[in-house]
Amino acid sequence: MSKGDHLFTDHISHDHHGIDCGDGTVIHFSSKRGGEIVRISKSQFSEGKKIHLKRYQKKFSPNAIVERAKSQLGSNKYNLITNNCEHFCYYCTTGEHTSYQVNNAGAAGAAGAAGAAGAAFGLAALTTEVSAGGIMGLLGATTTVALIPPVGVAVGAAIAAGAPGVAAHQVLKKIDNQDGSL
Repeated sequence: MSKGDHLFTDHISHDHHGIDCGDGTVIHFSSKRGGEIVRISKSQFSEGKKIHLKRYQKKFSPNAIVERAKSQLGSNKYNLITNNCEHFCYYCTTGEHTSYQVNNAGAAGAAGAAGAAGAAFGLAALTTEVSAGGIMGLLGATTTVALIPPVGVAVGAAIAAGAPGVAAHQVLKKIDNQDGSL
């Protein structure tokens, strides 16, 4: 881990995100301080959990990332849906204000609903054959597509087993995991 890295810790139903200042401290939204952006030690940030690194193809320089994070110290505009710890870290790192956990909540619901139906009836991923696109389709070629993708069945099976939020979060995290464990 180094200065400007986007760090996160894995919790049962969500991930918690922060920016590594490069000096043993992390800037993050603190639930203990009423949703205020604070700077704390890395060990306080991790709370004994494994720290992971979010990787990016394009990001600001480490100094710029830390300066962006420092500029928000003391802010207390936390909102789970529109301004959470992940939004903060993506903003500091790339300038983009987004949260994949929030964005994927809808995907989890859709995949889970389709998968729960499949799991309830003991189905695996459902597929069908359709005409291929382009010139191959004109020549009569076909391709197979998933009506209920395997992820939907996996999320749905977990929902049917009684762990909707946790299961959806963990399955989607595995699919869209661009982090490196440290």
